[in-house]
Amino acid sequence: MNAAILGQVGLIMAIPIACGAWLGLKLDEATGTSPWGLLGLIFVGMVIAGFGVATLIKRFSDDNPTTESTERAREAGRRWDSEIRERERKRELGEDE
Repeated sequence: MNAAILGQVGLIMAIPIACGAWLGLKLDEATGTSPWGLLGLIFVGMVIAGFGVATLIKRFSDDNPTTESTERAREAGRRWDSEIRERERKRELGEDE
């Protein structure tokens, strides 16, 4: 799933920037404003890519909300912590298990 998201981010970033670069080159050829059309449309592509990535992140976080820990998970953590403390106490006292 993470590789798919990374692929989407890559495409969302690459396509608008590449299209902006191509259109900028064509604009510069037609008007003779080199390199301003290229730079301007690359910047526009970067802005569009930023909005696309922000939208993807928002969609992903809406689909995968973070939830609070359940009481069962908290209790498991407390048991684990007490087991570790008990092992450390025995080690300090020289009691081997």
